[in-house]
Amino acid sequence: MKYIATSALLVVVTVLICSSVGQSQDRQKEKDLTSNQALMRDKLLQVNRVLEGITLEKFDQVQEAAATLRMISRATSWHIVDPTPRYKRLSNNFQEQAADLERHAKEQNVEATTLDLVRMNVTCTQCHQAMRDEAARK
Repeated sequence: MKYIATSALLVVVTVLICSSVGQSQDRQKEKDLTSNQALMRDKLLQVNRVLEGITLEKFDQVQEAAATLRMISRATSWHIVDPTPRYKRLSNNFQEQAADLERHAKEQNVEATTLDLVRMNVTCTQCHQAMRDEAARK
């Protein structure tokens, strides 16, 4: 019995140590992010909130996340030193799509919010590809 209790305690201590090491590494990674990378991470968090909100029909959550996404998109554009016409177009598209998402969430329209989220994901993918293409040319 004493062996089982000692083993269980050892397992718990090991899990706690591993967990705290993992958390401190995550915090260090977050500290190493550039401001633009931190904004992109926040965008991902908000997109996840949108997906959750649509799935659970929490339209207030979708509206809040959509508004935050528009705000983040505007803030991110300040970090682009020499924006290409393609970047400007994609950035404007994203902001318009976020506004559509916010409006459709206010209307509690599940189908429209779902399509808005898909459109935003496509725009994100296109923009990231454009940024990679531009970086490869330099």
